[in-house]
Amino acid sequence: MEFTHEQISEIISEITNGESGFHGLVKRGLESLMLTERSLHNETLSDVSNGFRGRRVCHGGKVFELRVPRSRNSNFYPMLLGVLKD
Repeated sequence: MEFTHEQISEIISEITNGESGFHGLVKRGLESLMLTERSLHNETLSDVSNGFRGRRVCHGGKVFELRVPRSRNSNFYPMLLGVLKD
């Protein structure tokens, strides 16, 4: 599905003006990046997805309650979490 620039702007505007605002947009973005990384991990190492675990991350004065993806072999740790720690 292809979106026009105007449609994308409208979707982002609706999200950022919603109940959780910009914080919610950042949270969704972070979770999406971790899901993509887990997919690559699974393909590379022939691993399988195994749900999520909760993780509280503080960054830039904000607290994010994230759903961090897990893998069956328990050896997946998103690089993004390491970056946010520093």
